[in-house]
Amino acid sequence: MMLRLKNNQSVDLDKLEILAYDAFSSLAIALLTEEANHCAAYFAYKHELGLQFIMAIADDTHHDLIILSHLLKKEDNKTLESLTQSIFALHIFERELHENFGIEFKNHPWQKPVRFPQNGANPNLQINDYPFYTIKSKELHEVGVGPIHAGIIEPGHFRFICNGEKVLHLEIQLGYQHRGVEQLFLDKKQNLQRHLLAENIAGDTVIGHSNAFVKLIESLSDKEFSEQLQIERSLALELERIAIHTGDISALCTDAAYLLGASVFGTLRTLIINF
Repeated sequence: MMLRLKNNQSVDLDKLEILAYDAFSSLAIALLTEEANHCAAYFAYKHELGLQFIMAIADDTHHDLIILSHLLKKEDNKTLESLTQSIFALHIFERELHENFGIEFKNHPWQKPVRFPQNGANPNLQINDYPFYTIKSKELHEVGVGPIHAGIIEPGHFRFICNGEKVLHLEIQLGYQHRGVEQLFLDKKQNLQRHLLAENIAGDTVIGHSNAFVKLIESLSDKEFSEQLQIERSLALELERIAIHTGDISALCTDAAYLLGASVFGTLRTLIINF
């Protein structure tokens, strides 16, 4: 029977049913084929017997999470059949698993590195050595842009292959500002330190990440919070969302050389933040 959890509900790891990979993959594909289901997370962590994989599938119909798990033992072959060939949205999850633990996903279209972590499976893998796609031709030229901050995404490098003014190919490589936040959460020993870390993950989601962290701690420690506190957190989240959205509108106006709109929405963003 599948384990279903509500948001902010915790469960002991030993309550998870460990499936064989064939059963895990078949069930995951069947669930994710349904339009109402989406993969919210697919990750692995080091288990005393090997690597335990956990997938959380958000069910929009029942408003809960379906939890699936499988175990790759130390003595097992680190090659798994890719789920991406059936559910393309899983490509980046499998790429990260490949990068972090060296798992080979058979028939994956492209196990391109995601973040180049220092504690990844291949410590010699450096982002500056990344082999960008190239086309050899006397008629084509390459244009490299970045790594820069491009607005609403993290700093990245954009490699264009052009024929005159026509762009034939664009490859985007992110990860230039990977700071190892996940490992830092494990290294920090006090929840106050972890809370400050959560606040500093991204400047446009300070309330969002802080709220997610405190709800995690409250769930794991069986702490209950008042309705008044929940209302205050919701208001803060909504104000942050409106402020950042307004700032993005200002940035779009800048891109379109509409300076009046950029000035108005930029000022409005500051007023909302200081509300």
